[in-house]
Amino acid sequence: MKKRLCSAILTAFIACSSVQAAEPLRIAVAANLLPVMQQISTEYEKQTGTKVQLAGGSSGAFFEQIQRGAPFDLFYSADAIRPDKLAAAGKGEASRTYACGQLALWQTKGAPDIHNLPLNRVVMANPETAPYGAAALQALDRSGELPIVKPRLAYGQDIGQTFNFIKAGSAQGGFVALSQLKAGQIPETQYIILDATLYDPLVQKRVILAQGDQRPAAERFAAFFDTQKDTLHKAGYSLPSESGCAAE
Repeated sequence: MKKRLCSAILTAFIACSSVQAAEPLRIAVAANLLPVMQQISTEYEKQTGTKVQLAGGSSGAFFEQIQRGAPFDLFYSADAIRPDKLAAAGKGEASRTYACGQLALWQTKGAPDIHNLPLNRVVMANPETAPYGAAALQALDRSGELPIVKPRLAYGQDIGQTFNFIKAGSAQGGFVALSQLKAGQIPETQYIILDATLYDPLVQKRVILAQGDQRPAAERFAAFFDTQKDTLHKAGYSLPSESGCAAE
């Protein structure tokens, strides 16, 4: 009887351990990074067997969710402020720069030009929650075009929805991430990379949120991500070691 009981306990313990080992990594990803993160996470799964669950959206929305206890293990933001705030508040650790993004103007009709924007709607991500939206607003302001274009502005929840608005034809132009255009194989004739002086650097940080047994797994993924320099370059990002993308 005792042997059978001990055997049952051991079996339950092994089963419990297996469930814990199979726990997927849950990663909140800024919409601009989602296409390349899908590529990187797929390769990580192949190499390690660890399952990765990605959620894409606006950095501001994820920040609020994480503050309320959303169970993410890692957060790859489109800015530096929110990961730093989470680390300072004890919600995460090891906040660090992983890349810097580039803002682009995409127009499906006519030559893309910030001084000659489409007459119908011009779209951007919500500047209150999406860093690329805030950068787009800065670019319009610094270029002197904001008062002219403001009545025609429309906002996506995040840079992903903004991209889809233009792709679907709901707007003839708008501000998106260069990484999205590269991932979507948009012809280079349809977009321009905006002058970096028109907006504050899009320094993007990640923060590790996992605790307990999940922490080592989150650290391993973060370390793997940091080796994907060529992938990030090809996707339209600059790296912390490069000029204009200083790690903060």
